[in-house]
Amino acid sequence: MNIVIVGQGAIGLLWYAHLQSLSDPSINLSLLPSTADKEQHSSQSLYCYTHFLGLSEQRYYQLATPQHLKQADVILICVKSYQVRGVIKQIAPLLNTTLNQKINKQTSIILAHNGMGTLAEITPLLNKEQSVLTLLTTHGCTRAMPYHIIHTGLGETHLGLVQGQQNSSAQKQLTQLLHRAMPQVIWQENIIEKQWLKLTINCVINPLTALHNVNNGEIAKPYYQTQIKTIIAEIVAVAQAEAQPLNASELQQQVVKVATQTAKNCSSMRADILAKRVTEINYINGYIHRLGMKHQLKTPENTQLWQAIMAKHPSKSH
Repeated sequence: MNIVIVGQGAIGLLWYAHLQSLSDPSINLSLLPSTADKEQHSSQSLYCYTHFLGLSEQRYYQLATPQHLKQADVILICVKSYQVRGVIKQIAPLLNTTLNQKINKQTSIILAHNGMGTLAEITPLLNKEQSVLTLLTTHGCTRAMPYHIIHTGLGETHLGLVQGQQNSSAQKQLTQLLHRAMPQVIWQENIIEKQWLKLTINCVINPLTALHNVNNGEIAKPYYQTQIKTIIAEIVAVAQAEAQPLNASELQQQVVKVATQTAKNCSSMRADILAKRVTEINYINGYIHRLGMKHQLKTPENTQLWQAIMAKHPSKSH
């Protein structure tokens, strides 16, 4: 199986390290950095991986070439949600084909990012037959510095099809491969439901921790529960308009559970704000805001959170 991983951030290198650890000769693995690296002079470059138990090691990664992309069975895209469309557009010229040529329709594309809304952006750039999957993981990982990641917490991964078709044997093979690399990986026939659950958790924990500059565990305290209830009520309303039924009380319990389980963690959005980087807010609370506009539903709490985070973005990003 030819696998290209796009993105040299925490999740991209985490999957690269675990797939590489299989030492499976049937896997041809390569990495396509999402941003240009001036220090890359050869087809193999170093990265550092710190295991969950603390052992660090330097390894080589294989730099993806246009040939790797042409022959890819799977392209695993591990970038920020706002970078996904750019990545798809970036790949086409690397194939050295005509401008109208799209990614090989037999190639499965897996999206691994926070938030929702990217599928609508990239669908016009793909073949109608292209199978697009979503990968949702609860593994904790952080980037200590460029090309050095630390696996901070064990979790599980859900995988499912969001567009196109894929036969059951291909689904089984891919799920088993990823499960061998980094268990637990579970195939989901209804991955959309899992996406909405993760979106809700992100709509609460990410902006609140970023705006109050607190670790995740603070969000589980009574002080935040009334606001959380309002955020979730708006999400449930727009989800229902999208024919996706959600249970508000169960969602609030899940949010508190995740906040408690990751109590000492710094959310990705908080980390982005502290580092003066662009966040994924447009695909989180911003996504809820846009759905509210679409269905003529008011989402004042999510809209306010979206606007408050946008106000903290670097000025050049506006």
